[in-house]
Amino acid sequence: MPQEQDYIFRYKINPPEEENLRNPLLELMRAELASLGDLLILFYKEEEVKVDGFRLLNEREVIHELYLPKKEAEEGRVPENIHQQQEQWALPTPQLIENARFYEPRIEHIKKVLEKILAVVDLEVEGKPVKIDGFRLKNLSHWLGPSSGDPAEVFDHLATRCDCACAFCYLKGHPPTLSLKQPARSAEEEYAEALTRVKYFYPERRRALFPTLGSPYEILAHPYALDLLRELRKKTDRPLRLSTNGHSLTPKVIEELSALQPIYLYLSLHSSSEERRKLIMGAKKAEIAIQALPLLKESRISYAVVIVPWPLPSLTEMLADLQETIIYANAHEAHLIEVSLPGYSKYFPEPPLFSRDELWKKIVETVRSLRPKVSTPIIVKPSMFEEHLGPEMLNLPWVAGIVQNSPAYRGGLRSGDFLVAINGLPMSNRPQARDLLKLYHQQHSSKIVTTIKRIGEKKDIQIDPHDWDYPYHPALDHHLGIIFPGAGFRLSALEDLKSLIISHKAHKVLFLSSTLVKPYFIENLKQIALPKEIEIQVIVPPNRFFGGNIFMGDLLVVDDFIEAIKEYLQRETAPDLIVLPSTPFSLGDWRRDLTGRVYKEIERAVGIPVVLLDCEVIYD
Repeated sequence: MPQEQDYIFRYKINPPEEENLRNPLLELMRAELASLGDLLILFYKEEEVKVDGFRLLNEREVIHELYLPKKEAEEGRVPENIHQQQEQWALPTPQLIENARFYEPRIEHIKKVLEKILAVVDLEVEGKPVKIDGFRLKNLSHWLGPSSGDPAEVFDHLATRCDCACAFCYLKGHPPTLSLKQPARSAEEEYAEALTRVKYFYPERRRALFPTLGSPYEILAHPYALDLLRELRKKTDRPLRLSTNGHSLTPKVIEELSALQPIYLYLSLHSSSEERRKLIMGAKKAEIAIQALPLLKESRISYAVVIVPWPLPSLTEMLADLQETIIYANAHEAHLIEVSLPGYSKYFPEPPLFSRDELWKKIVETVRSLRPKVSTPIIVKPSMFEEHLGPEMLNLPWVAGIVQNSPAYRGGLRSGDFLVAINGLPMSNRPQARDLLKLYHQQHSSKIVTTIKRIGEKKDIQIDPHDWDYPYHPALDHHLGIIFPGAGFRLSALEDLKSLIISHKAHKVLFLSSTLVKPYFIENLKQIALPKEIEIQVIVPPNRFFGGNIFMGDLLVVDDFIEAIKEYLQRETAPDLIVLPSTPFSLGDWRRDLTGRVYKEIERAVGIPVVLLDCEVIYD
């Protein structure tokens, strides 16, 4: 497709509301101040300033409330006829403000201010008033933001289609107020936007256009997927990491993907049985993905096999199929096998479907029984669940598996080993081990000596980073082929917590954690020296927003935190400071949750200072 001009990013604005006409000038100023309050924090002489109202210079006696109670229509609810509306709009289709709220909230700020301005003035062209119902971005180079340099930031925008109907698909349990939506557009229009994104994608400078992603589907189902990947390969040699259900992995497609190396596939196989793939995935051509594994090996495309062990039609049949699928993936030299423990929200059809803990324990038992029998590493996600089952390995540099033919594999490391030291440098936790391995990998070291503990005995193993073969590839692996169960808990986060508490002069602190992370946090909290007058209490908010059997901290939203804090305040005295982990607000750069709301709303709701503790996702 010729791409002579940049794709136009358009946004709709709403006509003035009758209720705002009572004092539209006041509402204009309130909207701009409140919107800015969601984008920045005010300081005076390096001290944060809390603002909840304003006074007009011509109204000395009146203080106006800054943050009014939200109406339902302002909380991310999409009109039921949105797709019908979009069909009436001229191309290019307007972008969804719900996605802008999450990734580039300054666009929503512009929308709010424009709507309030248009409530009090008419715009003119050559002396005649004109009606305004939208706006477009001008110079796109002004809208570049931080980027990891990962090509997925571009090609994921074509993951707008899906050619299967998985029984466990998380989109079946989507809450209606999630920010991320998919606008209805033609494949040609989506490709036009993606090509503009390629133009403004600067991986070396780590700059790119802000995302407009909705919930991701299947990239290879898009008719222009391979065309876009070829355009990206002209711009960067970084690995292309694609998630796919395998329905498109015909011999021809695999051949074309092979020409784009380095490339890595996360293949959602779920089962090596055609009958079962049809049952749990609605796969019409179930054999294509199964037959793709030997073809991927032949083309030397590294891939991970992803399995969601959904207990259908029965637990016994699912566990038997899980074993067969793992053995099949191992036979065709999968780089990694990832077993994602299943869950469902309260919006899922007909909950409850199964007992989470009982099912998860059965799955972990099956995985542990298979690890000694296969060469391919098997990890469970979330990995912390397995770690809590014992034996004692919380945050320890425990090896979950070794990639076949990797330097670590050829050197003699095995699943179950514990790393003690690398080139004589001792380590006590998993982040230390990962950081050291990555450092030596980046330095292209000639030899690395790892000291391990295996069945209680210490042993030195020499690794040659240059001794490797498929499915390992140094562009895809950062730890010489060593697979850990997760990234681990960084103790530096606790030092950062200490600094936050001291800088806020707090004595009583409330920290909100999650079911899986709380034991890590409490155990490691003992290792930092806090002043005696500082008290830290830890609570776990329920995942009320998603409901069902969801209990992951990264899926908590603003309302979950507000409700948990208010319940705490009913039984305890108020803390001086509330600390939240940053991960529920880290998918975008603007500290928004999955509904597009900023964490500062929690502070406004409970009247207590709230800060985020920057921390990494514990599993990757």
